[in-house]
Amino acid sequence: MTAKDEWSIDRQRATFVVIDIQRGYIEPDAPIRCPEFQNFIPKVNELSQICRDLGMPVIFVYNSFRADLSDLGLMQDARPRTDSKWETLEDRPGVKLADGLVINKSDYLVKKNRYSAFAPGASRLGGLLRGLRRDHLIMCGGATDVCLGMTAADAMMQDYKVFIVGDLTATLNKERQRIALEVLNAHFAKVMTFEDTKNNLRRHK
Repeated sequence: MTAKDEWSIDRQRATFVVIDIQRGYIEPDAPIRCPEFQNFIPKVNELSQICRDLGMPVIFVYNSFRADLSDLGLMQDARPRTDSKWETLEDRPGVKLADGLVINKSDYLVKKNRYSAFAPGASRLGGLLRGLRRDHLIMCGGATDVCLGMTAADAMMQDYKVFIVGDLTATLNKERQRIALEVLNAHFAKVMTFEDTKNNLRRHK
C-alpha cells in the first residue's frame, strides 16, 4: 500500500481529459488503429456529462499536425506519415474527433503536435490547467502506451495527480495494454475502472 493508493478525486481540483479519440485511430483503413476507442465512446460521454454536472471542466486533447509535416519533427523518422486521409493532419478528416463523441460548448479543445501534451511547446494544456486551477487529471483515451501514457507521466512529474480510467483506454494489442497500465499504475497514476471513477465522483452529488 502506498500513499497513491489512497488518492481520491477532488471535485474542486479535478478535470476530465480525453486524449486522442479521433477518427484517424478508429476508421477501418486508418494507418494506426485502435478500434476499441469506438466501443467505449458511450462511457466517455457518460463520464463527461457527470463531470459537467459537477462543474468540472472537460478537455478534449487531439493530435493535429501541419499538412506539410513541418511540425512533426523526429516522429516522422519513427513512423513516416502516409497518403491516407486518416492521418491526423490538419487538412484531413483523420484529425477530427470521433463520431459519436459528445462535445459541449463549455468544453475545451486542445490540439497537440507531440505524443505528450506537456512536452515543451506541444500544446496549451499546461497553461489552461493553471488558468482553471486544476491539478487532478482524470484521463482516458489512448494510445495507452504512447500519447496517453506520456502525457500522464509528464503530468505526474509536474505534480499533477493523475487518475486513469483504465477500461476507457486502448492501444494496439492486449499485451501492450496490460503492460502499459501496469507501468502507469506503478509509477505515474492511479488506475481506476469506469465504475470506480463514477463512484468516486458520486461522493460529490
